[in-house]
Amino acid sequence: MADQRELEAFRIAIALTEGGGKIDYNQVNPVTGAYGAYQFLPGEHWDWYRSKVKGFEDANIEDPRVQDAVAIWHFNNNYNDLGSWELAAIAHFYGRKTAFNAKANGIDSIKNKKDATGVTVDKYINIAMDYFKKQQQLYAKIDKDVQSLNLPDYGQAGFTGQFQPENIVNKEAAGLLDVITNAMSDGGRKKFPMNTKSDFNSQVPKAAGDMEKVNYQTRINRLKESIK
Repeated sequence: MADQRELEAFRIAIALTEGGGKIDYNQVNPVTGAYGAYQFLPGEHWDWYRSKVKGFEDANIEDPRVQDAVAIWHFNNNYNDLGSWELAAIAHFYGRKTAFNAKANGIDSIKNKKDATGVTVDKYINIAMDYFKKQQQLYAKIDKDVQSLNLPDYGQAGFTGQFQPENIVNKEAAGLLDVITNAMSDGGRKKFPMNTKSDFNSQVPKAAGDMEKVNYQTRINRLKESIK
């Protein structure tokens, strides 16, 4: 069974590889017609993939949530069957048959195969594994940064679940979140839902701004009192 952190890093790595360094859920390959962040082929290929994911059997390929769910199942399945992320990348890029041939005979035996756009297996897996390595390094750095903050767990803070360090962009942002939730009413921490990166980007700056405004006004009032 694939490690969940590795699976997430691999998912992002493949999306970055397919998107040329960015994650684009709407991209269409002009040569093959492949669609989305992971460049799944529409039609019977896509229908087979989505049929394997419970709750997404009839889902639309244009929905990013569907793309992610299908990719996670697909990548996990390939890793479990093939035993390595390099082989899972080959399976996604050039098909499972080629990946199993690589497992049996070595990656060098298939590395020069090219897709319809002229990209070789060797080039694809080198790019994908480089992104994979960088993503793992990022997770390790964030884990270290978050651990150094000695943040309370979600149960103590009024949250549910546990911290997901990969969703906290850096030490400063994590520290800011801690300060904001400490300063909230009810004698401690109120629930402060942070389910997605977009939630983080929209809620934290506003909360920080409101808190700074209150602090600034408090300093002004104290100054007024001192000069009476």
